[in-house]
Parts: sequence; C-alpha cells; structure tokens
Amino acid sequence: DLSSVFNFSARTPEMEALRRTYNFNGVDNSPAVSAALAAQAITSGISRCVTVNLVGGLDTHPGQQWTQVQGPRQEMGFDAIARLVDDLSQRQYDAHSSWLDHTTIIGFSEFSRTPMLDISGGRDHHLTNSCFLLGGGVRGGQVIGASSNVAMQPTAVNLRTGQSALDGEVLRPEHVLRSLFDEVGIDDSPDLRVSRIEPLIRS
Repeated sequence: DLSSVFNFSARTPEMEALRRTYNFNGVDNSPAVSAALAAQAITSGISRCVTVNLVGGLDTHPGQQWTQVQGPRQEMGFDAIARLVDDLSQRQYDAHSSWLDHTTIIGFSEFSRTPMLDISGGRDHHLTNSCFLLGGGVRGGQVIGASSNVAMQPTAVNLRTGQSALDGEVLRPEHVLRSLFDEVGIDDSPDLRVSRIEPLIRS
C-alpha cells in the first residue's frame, strides 16, 4: 500500500494539506512536488536517505540567460526547501522532537559560478563552491569558511573553529561528509582522509 503515500492528486484531507503546504495543484516534476516526495519518503519510513534534483537548467552562460533565468530558477528551489523545512518541523517524530530534528538537509550544486562576469555578461563554471546544511545535528546560524577577497578561490579554514586560518585546510566535500558520519556514529571505515569540521555539528 505504499502507493497511497505518493498519490498526490488524491482528494483526501492528508493530500489536500500536503498540496497546500507545498503549494502545488497538479503532479509534475516541479521543485515543490519533488520536495513533497522527499518528505513523504522520509516520514513514512520508506527511506532514510532521499536525493532530489530540485532545479535544473542552471547552466546559463550567456548574459541574458544569467540575468533573466538564474534568479527565478534558484528562487523556486529555495522556496521548495523552505516548505520542506516548515513541513518537517511541524511533523511530530516523538513526544519531544520533530522530523526536522532527525533529518539533515544538505543543498549543493555540482559546480559553482565565477564571481566575476565574463565578456558576454554571464558567468562560467568555477571550482570554488558552497553548500548549506540544516536540521538534524547541525549547528545552524553560522558561516564556515570564506573565499578570497575577490572570491576567486577558497581560503584555508581551522577545522576546530571554522574560521579562516593560514595554517588550516581548504574545505572539500569530504570534510562535510566526515562531520556527518561522526554525528551519526559511523566510524573511520570509510577513510575519507580528512577530519571533521568541529563547529558544524552540535556537541
């Protein structure tokens, strides 16, 4: 009977509430529907890990595409994330916590964009990137790491403080993974060859 969990067009009170929460009417591949799918899969016990591609079409090099398309598409993705956060924070996990307390949300792109405009008025691929994390055991409300003065490269970070430091390490995805592995009690058997970012996880 798992199909009922994802029958988003059903005229039931539960599905009508879900459509209102995520602000969609029909079933499509929109960010809102994808975020609702993620919430249903996690809270119904179908999966402990869900990956969704909320927004595509961000490979917008020419200036006109960058200025007219990039912002609205990113906004749709962030709106869907905000609705997912609201939903999980209101769904009760047990007597003392919500589903958001037990779910870590990570948002990232496979590459970033150059901080400076190119000759066409657009932005090109760039290796310096960032991600956001929230929920679960993540200590929120902070920025860890920094880019250089014109944002063309990352600066080294002290893993114990999260602040820029000349004798620190340039953060990579495996630093984030190591931090999350430690938070849920996974040992060093997946050897990522890095240490965790101490201030990222609640003590």
